[in-house]
Amino acid sequence: MDSGIRIIIIAAVSENNVIGRDGEIPWRLSEDLKRFSKLTSGNIVIAGRKTHESIMHRLGHPLPDRRTIVVTRQEDYQAEGVIVAHSFEGALDKAKEHQKENQKVFVIGGSEVYKVALLVANMIYITKVHAEIEGDTYFPTFNECEWQMIGSYYHPKDEKNEYDSTVFVYERRLNYSGKKFI
Repeated sequence: MDSGIRIIIIAAVSENNVIGRDGEIPWRLSEDLKRFSKLTSGNIVIAGRKTHESIMHRLGHPLPDRRTIVVTRQEDYQAEGVIVAHSFEGALDKAKEHQKENQKVFVIGGSEVYKVALLVANMIYITKVHAEIEGDTYFPTFNECEWQMIGSYYHPKDEKNEYDSTVFVYERRLNYSGKKFI
């Protein structure tokens, strides 16, 4: 599945790979939410149905200043203010249709969407939450040998950030033929 577009995964993950609990983010990290907003604003985001519904529950509307594509297997699914796709490949096709110059495509969850996106993504922004957290949704394991860390920065726990965290930025390595490892 060569999409021809740059795909960026963005996620916050606990030490034990938890990304969610009961449809919510199980921590409070103000700094990470600001970074998420700054990176994704003005761009396209691809979200699974449950992730989208969690955002709707929290905000009452889709993420502002972003074109949201929701991936769902539910053929009759409708949601106001978003584009619906019935597969990840379909979401990429819709992203290509709607992408404006210099717009990036961010994959924002959940677990199943991340799993498919890891096969074709070019870059990952992953915030490692330095805590073991109870949860019911996990970030999929991936082969870190296929990725090169190109940056990282640490943020300590404070009054607005419940845990210490480190953001790691990865770019997909190329194999000897110059093609992506996939």
